[in-house]
Amino acid sequence: MAHSNIVSLFFEQARQHPNKAALVSVREKRSFGELASDVLQCRNYFESKGIGPGDRVLVFVPMGFDLYRTVLALFSMGAVAVFLDEWVSFSRLSVCCRMAKCKAFIAPWYLHVPGWFSADVRAIPVHLTPLSSFQHSTENEDLFPAKSSDPALITFTTGSTGIPKAANRTHGFLMAQFEALKPLIENDLQVDMPMLPIVLLLNLAVGKTSVIADFKSSKPKKFRPEKLLKQLRDHKVESLTASPFFLVEMAKEAVRSTIQLPNLKRILSGGGPVFPDDANWVTRAFPQADFTVVFGSTEAEPIAHISAPKMVKRMDETADPMKGLLVGKPDPSVEWAIIPIQDGIVTDIQPLGPDIPGELVVTGNHVLDAYIENPEATRLNKINVQGKVWHRTGDAACVAKDGTLWLLGRCQGRVWVGERLFFPFQV
Repeated sequence: MAHSNIVSLFFEQARQHPNKAALVSVREKRSFGELASDVLQCRNYFESKGIGPGDRVLVFVPMGFDLYRTVLALFSMGAVAVFLDEWVSFSRLSVCCRMAKCKAFIAPWYLHVPGWFSADVRAIPVHLTPLSSFQHSTENEDLFPAKSSDPALITFTTGSTGIPKAANRTHGFLMAQFEALKPLIENDLQVDMPMLPIVLLLNLAVGKTSVIADFKSSKPKKFRPEKLLKQLRDHKVESLTASPFFLVEMAKEAVRSTIQLPNLKRILSGGGPVFPDDANWVTRAFPQADFTVVFGSTEAEPIAHISAPKMVKRMDETADPMKGLLVGKPDPSVEWAIIPIQDGIVTDIQPLGPDIPGELVVTGNHVLDAYIENPEATRLNKINVQGKVWHRTGDAACVAKDGTLWLLGRCQGRVWVGERLFFPFQV
């Protein structure tokens, strides 16, 4: 029977390929079958501590085996994983705790320390560390019968333009996002290094082997690209997903040290803009790899994507910085429009014509329609029109006559010089 619980995708892969490697790190490896067993045992542990369906659990765990055991176990039992990056500031941790209203807090012992100084963290009833050893017991494989509208994951926006906004990712939303991203990740390549946490979850859903990158995203200044290049070579990684900063650092190191990775056939970049100079570094370092740039946001991923060489070629031919940054044609999974830039609440959609700058708005099954405990943010960032909820991305953009989308930067970054309007990416 079809299941709305998002974790059913992983368990189906575990049944079909129990002996295939699911997660590989510098220290250990787990097959799909072993990881499925770990998840069920982890679920038993959480249930024994009083966590149940609908309970929100603050997960403060670095990217690795413990993180995915924990998150998959929470999904399987109908609990809600509230995800925070390990580099979160003390003040942000407290704000997110107040917004999420969690029943439990899961973190390695050394990450419990910041919570001792926060009344909001101390107020959480249950404090646990990730379960790293498992007791043999009867494993109940029945998943919580989640409805599409049931919450599964809560993540937070960066808060760069105000306080963080809590994004409620339901099981139905995650299923829709999986279907939207599936064409970008499902291929004959079986060994992937996902440096973005959400992509590893997608890999588990399609049966790919994920090599966990040996780095801490919380310490970008201490990033050692040579370690990642060695992992890519040693594990014969065939595809790589990373944010632009880490990808470009690896590319520069590969060029400097003349390292070649013949097995690397596919690169995806997301989480930030990729400009032509960055794209040239990557294609120079890994010329055999198909390099695709994905544009999206916390509330809508993906929105658009484009081959990096095609983007560079088209922008070189255009030779007009006023056009901004080319991000390709919008993904078929979203509807989009460019509307006049307005401060405050917007109540309708008035699409602008080609080559006219405005704010990009999107709607679709994988576009979040509300924020948790923040009605003001919902009113400011969402537009309800004829039963559809449109998300205001806050990005200035224009669409060319051929339907390609060009980003101009954040709407709030626009400036007037005399009687002429400029946007950040034009500058």
